[in-house]
Amino acid sequence: MTSIQRRRVVITGMGTVNPCGNTVPETWANLLAGKSGIGLIDRFDTTDFACKIAGQVKGFNPDPFIEKKEQKKMDIFIHYAMAATHEAMVDAGLADLELSAAEREMFGVCIGSGIGGLGTIWNEANGYRGPRRTSPFFIPSLIINLAGGNVSIKYGLKGPLTAVATACATGTHSIGDASRLIMHGYADRMVAGGADSVVNQLGVGGFAAMRALSTRNDDPQKASRPFDKDRDGFVMGEGA
Repeated sequence: MTSIQRRRVVITGMGTVNPCGNTVPETWANLLAGKSGIGLIDRFDTTDFACKIAGQVKGFNPDPFIEKKEQKKMDIFIHYAMAATHEAMVDAGLADLELSAAEREMFGVCIGSGIGGLGTIWNEANGYRGPRRTSPFFIPSLIINLAGGNVSIKYGLKGPLTAVATACATGTHSIGDASRLIMHGYADRMVAGGADSVVNQLGVGGFAAMRALSTRNDDPQKASRPFDKDRDGFVMGEGA
């Protein structure tokens, strides 16, 4: 969350869902304790996969952030974005604040995603029953800009709405773009960040086929070592 202060950008609220914790305090405590969020993949059978490790979000419950009937209309990466945004809004003191129409017009969202709803694509393709039985929520649940779109709808934000897709740089890129929108006067406040959830057969299989993933399966918690001379690839993660 960013807010205006004499056209300088300041962070006023933070939120996260990630393999090290489902809130900012939980994540920070685990980082200080040296706990890794990386482990063996348990969402699908990895027998035939060279890479069997990833950073999976654990114990996540979307119920406090999204109505039950709405959850099935969104891929899980949108669930993560909604949860992280809620925490950021609460942290910034804006979750229950009555904003004027003018304030809403200057309150925007820039939430990106590297890939979007790859899990939804996988599930729909594997359960495909013909064009007349394809879910009308299929496309809205997976496209990258609907993370920010759903956040805008929930909080009634009517300022700039953009969605960056720049692979692993997406979250940082989004914060940079949001900051510039504030600095140049297009918005007073922005929700900014990234969300992804591609720890599935397509995501892991695709990156593994590129030989981009670490195969240090016997030591998952030490597999992510980007600056080590023995680095053998990156480790897939997810969150917002």
